[in-house]
Amino acid sequence: MKEAGMNSESHLMTVENLSVTFYTPRGTVRAVRDASFHVDIGEVVGLVGESGCGKSTAALAMMGYLPSMTQIEGKISFEGNEIDQMTTEELRLLWGNRVAMVYQDPATALNPTMRVGPQVEEVLMHHLKLDKGDAYRRTVQLFNSVKLADARNIGARYPHELSGGQQQRVVIAMALACEPDLLIMDEPTTGLDVTTEATILDLVVDLKNQLSAGILYVTHNLGVVARVADRVVVMYAGETIEEGPVRSVFKDPRHPYTLGLINCVPAPVSTEHSAIELSSIPGSVFSASLEAEPVCLFSERCPIVRNLCTSEAPKLLDVDAGHRSRCLFWEDVRPGIWGKDVLRDEGGRSKAETLLFAKDIRKQYGNWQRKYIFFGPKVKPPIRALNQVDFSVGKGRTLGIVGESGSGKTTAARVVVGLIPRNSGDLQLMGQQMAYDVHNRDRDQQSALRMVFQNPRASLNPKLPIRHAIYRALRRFAGLSKDESRTKALELMEAVGLGPEYLDSPPTELSGGQQQRVALAGAFAANPKLVVLDEAVSALDVSVQAQVLNLLDRHQEETGTSHIFISHDLGVVRYVSDDILVLYAGYVAESGPAEQVLNAPFHPYTEALLSAAPIADPDAIPTNIRLEGTVPTMRERFKGCFFAARCPRKIGSLCDETPPPSQEDKANTGHIINCHIPLDELLEIQQKRIDKLSS
Repeated sequence: MKEAGMNSESHLMTVENLSVTFYTPRGTVRAVRDASFHVDIGEVVGLVGESGCGKSTAALAMMGYLPSMTQIEGKISFEGNEIDQMTTEELRLLWGNRVAMVYQDPATALNPTMRVGPQVEEVLMHHLKLDKGDAYRRTVQLFNSVKLADARNIGARYPHELSGGQQQRVVIAMALACEPDLLIMDEPTTGLDVTTEATILDLVVDLKNQLSAGILYVTHNLGVVARVADRVVVMYAGETIEEGPVRSVFKDPRHPYTLGLINCVPAPVSTEHSAIELSSIPGSVFSASLEAEPVCLFSERCPIVRNLCTSEAPKLLDVDAGHRSRCLFWEDVRPGIWGKDVLRDEGGRSKAETLLFAKDIRKQYGNWQRKYIFFGPKVKPPIRALNQVDFSVGKGRTLGIVGESGSGKTTAARVVVGLIPRNSGDLQLMGQQMAYDVHNRDRDQQSALRMVFQNPRASLNPKLPIRHAIYRALRRFAGLSKDESRTKALELMEAVGLGPEYLDSPPTELSGGQQQRVALAGAFAANPKLVVLDEAVSALDVSVQAQVLNLLDRHQEETGTSHIFISHDLGVVRYVSDDILVLYAGYVAESGPAEQVLNAPFHPYTEALLSAAPIADPDAIPTNIRLEGTVPTMRERFKGCFFAARCPRKIGSLCDETPPPSQEDKANTGHIINCHIPLDELLEIQQKRIDKLSS
């Protein structure tokens, strides 16, 4: 088997044997060890791998953005010209003009003190030497090209006045200003809701077709790669370990790590796959602080490791046309090496006694404002967050809450735990009324409900070791002594898959997945009856996500704890949920058992969410249901259906003028759909669409 190679002269951008080493006061960090790949004109290349694998560092190296205290070895060339040989002036001409980058967090890429229009105009005037008028007109064209509504006026807004999806589209418009030949996108949809993500992915495909640009798409979401990429590059511990056409890599992976990542992804939303337990990759990524021996860096986690793997460093080998693998035994990579499919034990998922009951929950911020402060007509309504929301959570069951950003999911979660007092409505825990504010609840109710937030870093004190978060809950709610708390903390750390040595570590020394597991241990410490998880796995790698989801599943089975699980990933929601609540603009669109809510018939809004969800299968046929506009502002009032303005199945003035009736699926008790369209018509419409896709 011959070692793979590449001709840098024939590609738009080439990375050959790249290594990037940072020298920091805390030690040497080998962020990239041996990365090789290329990007051609008119193609999208997906760059995937766990956090700490060097994806973003490789992308920054391609831009020449790395700090001076960095050692770079290998070769990075753009159209045959080496990046590290260019002068600062040559790089400035390249940046934004020929090569542009879109960052993960648009809020940090935009100047908060400038309106977004002038920020794009500045790029045009600098690189293309356009005058103010021409730059303005070109900016409007760019905003239209990225499908920003009201393109002529949106430029007058500041970044904080835009949604996350709008901010990301502004950043993409800025990157496209000079029609670059290469566009590098670093996690541009992480944190966005599923409908906004679908719009951005559609835009990526359009950009490839319209501009014939090369696009490098960095992400840990395999569904996104399957949706937009032509080729995929897999990185592990700073090395390229597999590369090839996206279908070849997904359908016939030739490295154990790639196959492991694919196995970590929940199956597409359907009932037939719901009981298969997720596979996960044990251990963690080879540390960037360690110097590599001549071994396979994946050997400690590999299910097919041999003696040769621990005595020889593998090279990238050609295994098929355009398909390369850094594995000495790539021919032995096949389904089943990570273990057989295991059916989840769902015996405890039958209907159970109600633990939490919520009826007619309302939450609004502020009051009606009058024209002259204290008198005059009412001119501005309060901000509506939740409007007559009903739901319940059974003992030992999980309620999944889905919907776009601004739908009221997080507000519902915080109302339940008492961080935000509701305005009205009945909220009961085990038949007992719960006070509006957490401070007015007794000790038993406080300890019965715990919450895990999306960003674990923000919920852990960076100045204290992580044991503090666990000890405090144990001593406050379980009444344990100091010695008893340490013993119990060690048990909790083991339960979440972390060793005892982590107890004395500050949060800054832990990865995002490890921090999230610490947050879970802190939540479990009080032996809660209900754990509320608000986007707790949305930013995690697929392998860590699988570990956390299986951890929650095991803990629920062992203790009978109930969960409220909030996420925009419908595959994850289906995997963990027994019941689902679909929220839109503070209203309930649909609710019921998971296997019914996510299978026809369903509300048109649920249909749009399912249509937008990316699937980790390059053969999956994408549907074209896309919602125009954004979730209505919380000040808007609806005379008719709350979803009428964006509904692709709107049936006329009835939807605009009359609130939708609440319909119960007679074939499935407890499945409620709030829509004017009769359920039999919804079923017929959706069945025709499903039949069309399958044919």
